[in-house]
Amino acid sequence: MMRKLYGVLLTSALVLLISAFSIDYFEINKQLEIFTSIFKEVNLNYVDDTEPRVLMEKAVEGMLKNLDPFTVYIPESKIEDFRMMQTGQYGGIGSTIRKIGDKVLIAEPHPGFPADLAGLKAGDWIKAVDGKSLIGKSTEEVSEVLKGTPGTAVELVYERDGKAYTVQLQRKEIQLKSVPYYGMVNDNTGYIYLSSFTDKATDHVLEALNKLKKEPQLTQIILDLRGNPGGLLDQAVNITNFFVEKGTEVVRMKGRNKDVDRTYQTLRGAIDTEIPLAVLINSSSASASEIVAGSIQDLDRGVVLGQRSYGKGLVQQSHPLPYASQLKITIAKYYTPSGRCIQAINYADRSDDGAVARTADSLRTAFKTLNGRPVFDGGGIDPDITVEDETASGILVSLANNGHIFNFATVFARTHDSIAMPGAFSLSDEDYQNFIDYLADKEYAYTTQTERSIAKLLRTAEDEEYADLLAQITALENEAVRIKQNDLIRYKPQIKAYLEQEIAGRYYYQSGRIRQSLENDPTLDKAIEILNNTAAYHKILALEN
Repeated sequence: MMRKLYGVLLTSALVLLISAFSIDYFEINKQLEIFTSIFKEVNLNYVDDTEPRVLMEKAVEGMLKNLDPFTVYIPESKIEDFRMMQTGQYGGIGSTIRKIGDKVLIAEPHPGFPADLAGLKAGDWIKAVDGKSLIGKSTEEVSEVLKGTPGTAVELVYERDGKAYTVQLQRKEIQLKSVPYYGMVNDNTGYIYLSSFTDKATDHVLEALNKLKKEPQLTQIILDLRGNPGGLLDQAVNITNFFVEKGTEVVRMKGRNKDVDRTYQTLRGAIDTEIPLAVLINSSSASASEIVAGSIQDLDRGVVLGQRSYGKGLVQQSHPLPYASQLKITIAKYYTPSGRCIQAINYADRSDDGAVARTADSLRTAFKTLNGRPVFDGGGIDPDITVEDETASGILVSLANNGHIFNFATVFARTHDSIAMPGAFSLSDEDYQNFIDYLADKEYAYTTQTERSIAKLLRTAEDEEYADLLAQITALENEAVRIKQNDLIRYKPQIKAYLEQEIAGRYYYQSGRIRQSLENDPTLDKAIEILNNTAAYHKILALEN
């Protein structure tokens, strides 16, 4: 058995490491022989029982740790999750879940799928599946038992308002929408929120774009890529193609293995090459999102607004391994039409302790857009117009993390049959006071930046023995605590907006939550302002009037 394992390991490693480009075959074979000998000796002779699978996974993990975080081993047990990321499809009941305390709750059922059709609602506590208790289990463990082959039955026991219910569901193939919301955000502005680049992203954006173009008042489009981590490169090319002519270069791949070098051009006629376009990005917009934003910017096809993007200029490819596992490995860097690579971190350049750093702004190289505007490599996509996001207050973070906003939304939905449409919905002052009253017996401790600074000052004064200052600093500390008690009022607009989004999701699902969030969105407002001002739009893109 060990000899067979030996052979599989050796063959697999050779397939992965030996390719057409120049390589030191002797060194590879030498290190493989040493490694497999160690693996054999440990498993045969170590004093305690060993688990070959665990040892091998740890060894692989250690090897890949020295590369980049996007090169990962995917064991058979994680293959379905990996496929879901690529396709947006999985077999299950159609619901997101979250954990609050020791309870895993329905966070949001997807409309029209088994959980929703069976009457499950956000806030329901999942207690058992097929007779097995889930109390104390993690969200990953609960998710694993809820998923399964489409068509198979599953029995759920859940609790709502202190009462237990049992329901029989039949799993279904769930297709998550890459475009969870699109619509007109004012009389003349169409809006598309693209959450991921799965293999259906092109179809979903095309559907949204075609429906928006039927709106008689439509004169401009906003494509929102904020929070979009990326996905499939070909989908990024196709979506860019909707706004640029056939035969336009969108992205170029270059790797150590020249066989992977490739230039991607648009292959079809555009949907609209003239309509004013704004692309929204933030620090969580990565990979395929940056290809779209970067190409639109480089081609001067639209204005990019928001915050600097993540800076992932690397391309991964999946390689099959024995026993249904896979290796997702970085094979190339990508370059936008201007020739820049926006990769922010050089993972090959590590300090002695293994740490890596982002490219310093002073080391970034300038490139030119089609109209001659300067753009830079090495640190993500810089927006044409920077709009800073409001920083979440300490109290908001604490209320959200402790589940108080989620739980209040559950209580609100159980006592209100309906609300106004997202965008028109707003909590009254009485509703907000009800939320404050709800929190009266709840724990939501948090430390403000002011408190941290005062505590540091106090420690420094103690170390330096400034006795005369200690009483004054202590008084300042007490005053900060007193002022902090008013944070529910001080940060009311921010907390209220977050509450309204959570409540809108109870009635109108994810699309309602997104639509409600646009009511307090400085980046969206700025995009509309620029699009409505033709002269400003043309000036940013260096277009002739």
